[in-house]
Amino acid sequence: MRNVLLASLLTVGALTAGTALAQESKPVGLSAKIGLFWPGNSDARDAGRTWFSFGLEYKIGNIKFSSESPGYSSAYSISIDYLTKGDFRNTPVLLNYIGRKDNMYYIAGIGVGFTKVRVNTTETSSGTDLAYQLGIGYDFNQGSTPMFVEGKYIGSGESRLNGFAVFVGVRF
Repeated sequence: MRNVLLASLLTVGALTAGTALAQESKPVGLSAKIGLFWPGNSDARDAGRTWFSFGLEYKIGNIKFSSESPGYSSAYSISIDYLTKGDFRNTPVLLNYIGRKDNMYYIAGIGVGFTKVRVNTTETSSGTDLAYQLGIGYDFNQGSTPMFVEGKYIGSGESRLNGFAVFVGVRF
């Protein structure tokens, strides 16, 4: 609990500092987000119906297609999210493809998830599993601050850690 509180405070601090930096500098391709995760599995929901989550994403680069329509762009990114509640945790590290049309975008990613799950009432198990995500988002500006909201399905080879998430964040 102490680690989650510390991580939460650091994320809020980063979002606050990032808002000030975003107003004064060029974008560097980093995004920070906080949100909620709703697990789909009843075992994971027993730990909590809603889990606090946060994450970071770094845009690696743009992709140019010769047949792109006006207003459409695409890019690759790497992301890390942290989803936890009780004896359950998933930290997916993903390589993502992002397609963007004006302010709307979609994201699809695949990678590895560092997991912890409750095996029974006294034991937990940690490991690594396949992780993936599919989602949509919307960019908007609050003043001169680039912000976004996104909804996504986060999946794992450890099926008890599958579920839906909603994030709000800021781009640096």
